[in-house]
Amino acid sequence: MIPRHLFFCTILLTFWVAPFFGSETVFAEQLNYAHAFVTTSTGIEIPVEVADTQKKRSLGLGKRSGLKKNWGMLFVFEKRKAHRFWMKDMQFPLDILWIDNYRIVHILRNVQMVKKGEKPPVLVPSEPANFVLEIESGRASKLGLKPGDILNYNF
Repeated sequence: MIPRHLFFCTILLTFWVAPFFGSETVFAEQLNYAHAFVTTSTGIEIPVEVADTQKKRSLGLGKRSGLKKNWGMLFVFEKRKAHRFWMKDMQFPLDILWIDNYRIVHILRNVQMVKKGEKPPVLVPSEPANFVLEIESGRASKLGLKPGDILNYNF
């Protein structure tokens, strides 16, 4: 009787514990991003995920295979400064816009991901900013965005 009971307990425990050790995603922390809109001066709305904590800003768009069509990520910082970015763990190119309150102060277009094993370069804006917008590569040009343009936010 005891071996049979032990057998069933072992099977039950195996089915309960196996998913935790057999999958990396079970223990991976899922970050929930608030959604907002960035609106260009011509009225085009860009839906964005808001990276407003250190953990969200640090991960950014890394380890993703792409963006939702026409979406972006808006990084929100408490302080105005020359926030540095890099393309660590990126799998697709981006346009990166540094924004001081509502004014675009710097744009890097078509920033490429780095090859595996290479150290990504640090990207530094020419002026301090408190927001950074990442959008799909080429979209800044399609929207006609340039330094000095005003963007509005709807959180």
